[in-house]
Amino acid sequence: MATLFWQKRPSKKLLAVILLVVALITIIVFRRPIAIKSIEHFTRAQNLEVSCLDFSLDWQLNLKIEQVCVSSPLGNVLVRDAVWYPWSNTVNIEKIKVTHLEPSSQFETDPEPKQSPEPITLPNVLPKLRISKVEIDSAALLHPLNISVNSVSSDELRITGDINADVKFTKNALTATLQWRLSDLTNWLPQVQNIAANNQQLLGQLAVDNSTIATHLFFDGKTFSSNSNLHLTNNVELENCPIEIVLKGDILVELALSEANLRLDVSQLENNFGLTHCPLLQDYFADTDMPTLSFLMPQKVTINETRINLPQLRIIDKHHPSRSIELEKLVYEFTGELKFRYHVSIAQSLQSPSIQTRMFELQTQGDISVDVSQLHTPQSAILKFSNTTNTLELNDITLDSMHLASLTSQFSFDYQITTPISLRATVDTSDIQLDDLKLLKTTSQITASGDPFNNLQLDIGTELLQLSHPDANVQKLHNQMVLTLKELSGLSFTGNSNFTGITAHNIKFRPLTMEHSGQVSWPDKTISSGHEINLEQGFSIGLQQQQSELNLQIQQQDIKNLQSITSQLDNALTIKQGELTANIDLTLPQESEEFSAQGALDIQKMSASYQDYELSNISYQTPLTFDSAGLQLSESSLHIDSIDAGVPIENLNAQFIANSSVFRLQQVRGEIFDGRFSTSQLWLDGRDQQFNVKFQNIDLAEVVALQQQPGITVTGTMDGNLPMIINQQGISIDEGWASSLSGGKLTIVDNPSFESIKQQQPQLALLENLDFTQLESNVKLTPDGWMFFDFALQGNNPDKKQSVNFNYTHQENIFSLLESIRLVNSVGNNIEQKITQGDKK
Repeated sequence: MATLFWQKRPSKKLLAVILLVVALITIIVFRRPIAIKSIEHFTRAQNLEVSCLDFSLDWQLNLKIEQVCVSSPLGNVLVRDAVWYPWSNTVNIEKIKVTHLEPSSQFETDPEPKQSPEPITLPNVLPKLRISKVEIDSAALLHPLNISVNSVSSDELRITGDINADVKFTKNALTATLQWRLSDLTNWLPQVQNIAANNQQLLGQLAVDNSTIATHLFFDGKTFSSNSNLHLTNNVELENCPIEIVLKGDILVELALSEANLRLDVSQLENNFGLTHCPLLQDYFADTDMPTLSFLMPQKVTINETRINLPQLRIIDKHHPSRSIELEKLVYEFTGELKFRYHVSIAQSLQSPSIQTRMFELQTQGDISVDVSQLHTPQSAILKFSNTTNTLELNDITLDSMHLASLTSQFSFDYQITTPISLRATVDTSDIQLDDLKLLKTTSQITASGDPFNNLQLDIGTELLQLSHPDANVQKLHNQMVLTLKELSGLSFTGNSNFTGITAHNIKFRPLTMEHSGQVSWPDKTISSGHEINLEQGFSIGLQQQQSELNLQIQQQDIKNLQSITSQLDNALTIKQGELTANIDLTLPQESEEFSAQGALDIQKMSASYQDYELSNISYQTPLTFDSAGLQLSESSLHIDSIDAGVPIENLNAQFIANSSVFRLQQVRGEIFDGRFSTSQLWLDGRDQQFNVKFQNIDLAEVVALQQQPGITVTGTMDGNLPMIINQQGISIDEGWASSLSGGKLTIVDNPSFESIKQQQPQLALLENLDFTQLESNVKLTPDGWMFFDFALQGNNPDKKQSVNFNYTHQENIFSLLESIRLVNSVGNNIEQKITQGDKK
């Protein structure tokens, strides 16, 4: 029986049961390693490893997981106390801890080829889920994030805790609503917190904003999109400029996974940036005209793996839509290249404390490209401007005390770091007035070339028409300057100016030219320049400038070259020769300071004629000072070899002084009629004055010779005193006297006039040969030139042995007498000059 039993084969059912039991026993006994290996096998593409797994099944097939530890290159996940109730399809988890790790090169693998995204497919029935605590820890967070997850219904989850959101499931999509604040970013993200801390003035209030932002999320496996609704009102401060920010509306984000394209739509976001309280703009805008900016992007912004594409960005002023900046076709390549076309349009009036215009209009457009990848390298092509056209027009402009009827400018430029900049501009102005200074029109032509940061050269040609001032006028001024900018640290310039049609105080100047050169150092804050001013007939003036100090030099110039100017001061004045040297230091006034100057003036070998007067060999050297009180001249010697006023005056010496631009002569001394004369002081400012002229040892023979009476000779000398009076009526002498106490001799021979008088008065024959012991006379001069003499003559006639006591009254128009003498001398000199010139020929 036993042998027959073992020889009998087992049935297939029994064998299957045995295998099943063995398999179940094996699975139960080795459930942990089998589960771990199975999980790792199916997740090998994600490099998942299960380091701990402890689970069990009860008789109701409820799966209990005490803990499971999963690690990957991205982080670690620890699940504790999880239960799945299959009959009620419920999952309860007490705790999930997620630890995010920084990426490490040891986990790097070759990227797998991209796969087309598949539509999301969710089961019809999802388990009811309850997770008591999810802790997420990461270096990207300031501190761990704690949330709870609970099912609200069969197709909705609610997340509470540090993040609050509602997640809904449909068969083919997930939707979520997230409530968050800007302050959450500052509280949780260290990068955001650092940015806010480093820009406290700019982002301080915005970073702690607690306004709720509602974000709606959608994901269907192919497309991820979000819609965030904002309503923020806050302030930021940029460089002490408060900006009021209002954001209201929706921001739409759409990510197409198949194309890896992100689309950003802010066309429904209303944004205002108010600058009403910005002090930086208050000097340029009236209080009612302060701008409120709005950034408009009517088309979607697209972002892919290689670029950001912004079709259009408009920046407008909500209160003045005519103020706008428009950027078109803005493309940023992630290789570092940014390019766009810009158009700026501003048309408005300006009514600010510092500038007012009836119309300010600016139109500018062009193309810009920037290679930001080269910003920190010596490579080229960082920035490029091209196709630029710009127009600026201002009308009825008031700038402090200056007023312009109009200013227009057109300019264009092309620039690329690898090539020199090219700039062309014209600037026109009309009807400029600054206090009493008026200018009819200006035109400027500007070209620029070279490297703007190392060696930029500007060529500026400017023409000014009809520059007028109550004291001076210039019909035309042309200036040509070449400026060279070197390494943004210094500036040098050279150029010239031409003035034509110059008049000043009714004096007309011939065309005037100036040569300029100079340099500026910005690090040292210094400026210096030199100017050569060429007046008439080669007369030149040098002007050197260092900061606010000027030095004016005239190097031994011939004063005769200024004849056309001096003749307009007084057409009776003719300068024949002379040398002028001057060295004057001037200080340009700073705020609350006065203009000042000091130096020295030297005139040598100057000869001139004034009306019929001839002045020879004038010399004068003096230090001078000019300050708020006027011109100051120290007491200095003035010397004139001779003055021919009909009566020769020689060796005239005086002290010439000026106080507060008031001139006077002191200690005046000279020689006349072989004698001497002097006076203590003579004012030259036209005031009424009285002074005494004393004379000594005047040769009577030369005095009598003035009468040009033949046969009359006199010897002897005379002293006297003439009290001079100068007032509005002219020059007069009252109670003057002259006397000769040393005696002399009077001889009259064959004088027709005397012979005629002697026939009527025979006793006058005693005067024909008279040794006089005393000659006295009272002197009086009236403003019309009549001089009256009361002579008293005492002496003895040796021929007739008879004493003589003779009184005589005489009057003569001294002005007419001197004029006739000067006329005779002038005719004689001209005849002599012509004879001399004829001999030379």
